[in-house]
Amino acid sequence: MKRTILEPNSKAARHSLSRLNGERTPTPVVNGVIYCRVSSKEQIEGTSLESQEIACKEYAGTHNIAILRTFVERGESAKFADRTQLIELIDFCKNSKEKVQALLVWKLDRFARNVGDHFNIKATLMKYGVRVVSVTEPIDANPEGKLMETILAGFAQFDNDIRAARTVQGMRRKIQEGVFPWKPPLGYKSAARESTKKTGPDEPDQPIFGLLQKAWKEFATGTHTKADVQRLMNSWGVQTQNGISMTAQSLDNFFSNPYYAGILVDPWSGEEHPGRHVPMVTPEEFSRVQMIVLRRNRSIPHQKERAEFPLRCVARCAVCRHYVTGGFSKGRSKRYAYYHCGNRKCPSQPSYATHIVHDEFCAFLSRIASNPAILSVLKKRVFRATEGAQLAWKLRRERKDAELGRLDEQAQELIRMRAQGLITDKEFITSKVKIADRQATLAGDAVPVRVDAKQIQSDMEAITAPLADLPQTWQSIPVGFQRRFNHIVVPVGFVIGQSRTAEIGPLFRVLGDDDRTDSDEVPLTGENLNRVYQAIQAFAELFRDLEEEKKAA
Repeated sequence: MKRTILEPNSKAARHSLSRLNGERTPTPVVNGVIYCRVSSKEQIEGTSLESQEIACKEYAGTHNIAILRTFVERGESAKFADRTQLIELIDFCKNSKEKVQALLVWKLDRFARNVGDHFNIKATLMKYGVRVVSVTEPIDANPEGKLMETILAGFAQFDNDIRAARTVQGMRRKIQEGVFPWKPPLGYKSAARESTKKTGPDEPDQPIFGLLQKAWKEFATGTHTKADVQRLMNSWGVQTQNGISMTAQSLDNFFSNPYYAGILVDPWSGEEHPGRHVPMVTPEEFSRVQMIVLRRNRSIPHQKERAEFPLRCVARCAVCRHYVTGGFSKGRSKRYAYYHCGNRKCPSQPSYATHIVHDEFCAFLSRIASNPAILSVLKKRVFRATEGAQLAWKLRRERKDAELGRLDEQAQELIRMRAQGLITDKEFITSKVKIADRQATLAGDAVPVRVDAKQIQSDMEAITAPLADLPQTWQSIPVGFQRRFNHIVVPVGFVIGQSRTAEIGPLFRVLGDDDRTDSDEVPLTGENLNRVYQAIQAFAELFRDLEEEKKAA
């Protein structure tokens, strides 16, 4: 009789040994993966993920399932279309087809909270030979198990819908209590709180709160256009929450937001409720601004430029503070040029002889003109700040490009998930719109002005002589260039007889700071440097354009 000699560690030897010892034949080992998920960032810090993984591994150990990989989703909603780990899991199962037989989850609600999503994802995995196993719920392949699976998936969706409804109810309740449940608008900050829940009203964010309040009051007088206020706010260094200068659109949103008048609007019903936060303006001021915006024609009337009136729409009436216009008064032998107030509501509608207004403006320019020593100091300040500004520009650009790249990847993943039936049409469209909106916002966002040392040197050389004698510079250039000059020097004009209190442009504020030994102004860095350089560049371009016009003539 021929005897078969078995290798000590062979499968046949182990099987024979188990039979001799009276043991049962072990169940064949299958391969599996684990998927764990928590729906909030707070749960990441707890034990939820760890508990899920331990339970799945214990189940795998008792059912002879070899775990090939564990996928952990940290703080993602089950409804969110861009679950990166779930997508990676599906790709892993697709690329490892017939090598993975089971997907272990702690509970079905960790897998999906929507019945349609649940069975769509399950069908996709079944194509790759992978079955879904809940380690804490009986969802076997028999009819009873299938019924239980459908019920549990339905309860998961029901629970998610209830949570969403409660969230909306909670936010509406906060609005009714006078608390804004979301991130506060520009000029406010959330009150300090111990928990993650917002329980108190927002607080003024100084100093930006005071600057915005000043902008409201200036515009409410009716003497400023939106463009005036925009230039004024930019000269103050006001930036949006995205870190860019105020744009026309952001200014429109700012002046139309009732939050600043202490009013909270319920977005679901449109009802208004009094807020508990400190209002930036009174309801009367807010209403006045809305009326100003409503009645103003957006079209800009044609204005013929005349050399006799270079300060038209720059000088303001001393009584009502509206811009003055120009006209002629006929005398016995000739006509005399006057600036006069055209505001019908002005109590006196005064007129001003042009030479008096021009003399006042020239005296004002003499006061803010700088000597060569001050200009030399400014050059050094700008050059010192250039290196830091260039680095800030590079980092901002890199962050913007990185986010645009990430959004492109999300859009591609979204398309793939929809093609695989992992999300519904509604979820796909909603998420796609959000991504497209963010891409459009980023594409339109400005980055800090890139400061180039050579360009700065060239621009500074171009404006050194004009800055040293501002009155002569202003008087020697054509009226069209004078208007550009005026907007650089006094962004919102000046009140006749009160030019000393006029708001001056950022370049001249910096020159004034260097002329004072006790200055405590903000250092010339970051966005402050960008605004100064923009003014330097605008001034230099004015004189370059003037030279080109002279050559063309």
